[in-house]
Amino acid sequence: MVKADLSNKGQRVRDFFNSECKSLISVYKNIETLIPAEQRKGAAHTGEEGRYIESILRAFLNKHLPKELEALSGFILRPATKVGKHNRQRRKTEEDRHSNQLDIIIYDSTNYPVYERFEEFVVVPPEGVISIISVKKNLYENQIESEFESLKNAARLCSIKNQKGDTVIGPTTSLISFSNMIKPEKSHQERCEWLYSKVKSSYNQLTFDECVGQVICLDAYSIFKTRPNSESKFNKEANYVGFEHGDEEHLHFGLQFLLTGIFASYYHPSRNEVVRPGFTSFPTNKKHDIELGPINVSQLRLKNEY
Repeated sequence: MVKADLSNKGQRVRDFFNSECKSLISVYKNIETLIPAEQRKGAAHTGEEGRYIESILRAFLNKHLPKELEALSGFILRPATKVGKHNRQRRKTEEDRHSNQLDIIIYDSTNYPVYERFEEFVVVPPEGVISIISVKKNLYENQIESEFESLKNAARLCSIKNQKGDTVIGPTTSLISFSNMIKPEKSHQERCEWLYSKVKSSYNQLTFDECVGQVICLDAYSIFKTRPNSESKFNKEANYVGFEHGDEEHLHFGLQFLLTGIFASYYHPSRNEVVRPGFTSFPTNKKHDIELGPINVSQLRLKNEY
């Protein structure tokens, strides 16, 4: 029997996202071309440059996400109120809490209400939050711990249950940059291992959902949390791996990892009974470059496998 050639399956999708990534990287450089800083690389106004970077990534996401979802910016407010018809647990045991300002919140605005909205700025309750994304033009070493802390605290606000009383999968958390400034003189493996050490020190003994989902540098590499392969491991560890994708052929990986994480949360059966579409594509039998290792997690969040 002749073995089928699977190497070109889904190639059109990979080529498409490769093109999308090249376009994003090109567009983000426009502001520093038009309004350059005089004595350093980059734009003259760093605050506006940061908002511009967030805006072009939100535009990419809003182009591709289901119409029920929006890529917005703002705060998550977890009020100590009654939930559903009769659940008063939050009211009895919690206080009103809110997140730091978040660069991108992927929110189900079709099915969930909004407290405050002005253009793309919102204040929203946790029930409709599907993904939380921190965005950087360049990712530097001194930003990692504070960004991880912000993502962790925001994810913790989003622990909710569905109508059946089952815990709902938490939002995907991602730290994404357009260019890398972490250990630029080091090898891909050394850089990923350093990032993993920061993940481990920041997230050890938290729940699986609270552990950061992805660190993505579009023009270089990604590390991310893999799905557990058994329910017993789900209760004990979150395993991290690394991918290198800086060459012209593999730029699509970063954007596809980002979308795949969002879809994993939105189409999970604890949230949604709609069949997850075949939208992203990775090469058949493509393995990660680096097995970084597990970190301990403190309790089982979901009985369903991702």
